[in-house]
Amino acid sequence: MVLLSISIVLALLITIGLPIGVALWFKKKYHLPWRIFSYGALAYFLAQALVSILVTGFVSLVGSGTIVLSDQSLYVVQIVISVLLTAVMGVIIRWLGMKHLNEDLDNLKSAYGIGIGFGGIESIMLVGIPLLATFIPMIRNTNIDPQTTTLEPEVIVQIEELWQVSPIVPLAGALERIAAFVLHITVTILVLQIFKRKSKLWMAAAIGLEVLVNGSIVGLAESGISYGWVTLISMVFMAANIFILLKLGAFAIKDIDEDSAGIILEEQQAIEEQDL
Repeated sequence: MVLLSISIVLALLITIGLPIGVALWFKKKYHLPWRIFSYGALAYFLAQALVSILVTGFVSLVGSGTIVLSDQSLYVVQIVISVLLTAVMGVIIRWLGMKHLNEDLDNLKSAYGIGIGFGGIESIMLVGIPLLATFIPMIRNTNIDPQTTTLEPEVIVQIEELWQVSPIVPLAGALERIAAFVLHITVTILVLQIFKRKSKLWMAAAIGLEVLVNGSIVGLAESGISYGWVTLISMVFMAANIFILLKLGAFAIKDIDEDSAGIILEEQQAIEEQDL
């Protein structure tokens, strides 16, 4: 019980505290306004809403008999469609926002802010808050007396089963969230390349990367493979994403944007020429 509690607390610090901490650090170091992070969070909510509508529409078609699928096939197709749509919608919405919002967002700082906002809110909403909502009743009902408690028998059984979960499970989920957080930053940096390198092929690269990583992780998890292997593979993907960021020069971010630095350099050269 103690080990599981410690594991859950650590998982909460990672899934909720880490994204907030990274955003606070990035804001302080690079003077990025909170609204940039909020753009990423908003993009996540919009993408999830659209995916939910489209998946629900597909399931309705199956339910009405327009599309004929067995229950098992429907389950598999739902997973595939969800992975594909989540990647496509997330990338397109980020691209549209960076292109059409009346603000300079096609730069490295803003791309990081949007990626942190997108990945951070996903971690908080998908894992952090549900885990916290589960942990609170577990703590409040550590010593249940079946004779005096007002809880339903089914609830008592659920809480007892939760306390039997291995401490490795929350930590494995938290590590997978770190990998997903890095993935969303990488995808956003790939979206930035559409503007910097003037090619829509980078949009395909961003979508393809997210489909590859999320599809692999979800597929392995659904196949029944152990949490340890799924976590290990997610860490391998995270290392690959960090390598992609390195190759794209994403770690060369400075306090002054490249464009601004170029302008300042030109002004200095002009002053030197006037002095001569």
